[in-house]
Amino acid sequence: MSPAYNSVFSVRVNGKLAEQLGTSRLSIEVSEPATIQDIIDEIKSRYPDSISTILEAIPFSAGTHKSVEEIVKPGQEITLLMPAAGG
Repeated sequence: MSPAYNSVFSVRVNGKLAEQLGTSRLSIEVSEPATIQDIIDEIKSRYPDSISTILEAIPFSAGTHKSVEEIVKPGQEITLLMPAAGG
């Protein structure tokens, strides 16, 4: 069994989530191999009062919607976008 390594991922957030967290950028450290869900889980553990808002966010990377099961590579930036409403 190979040893687990930690990587730091840059995460951008917007809208209501950025307001609740007090920032639009986060640095999140998780063990590799990491999925987007691992990153979201770490954010939820840091900001338990914002869990419901975090769960509303839609994950993107490189401009494309991603599944939470997607494995992320070191250096890959994740964006959690809040759904927009309008007409």
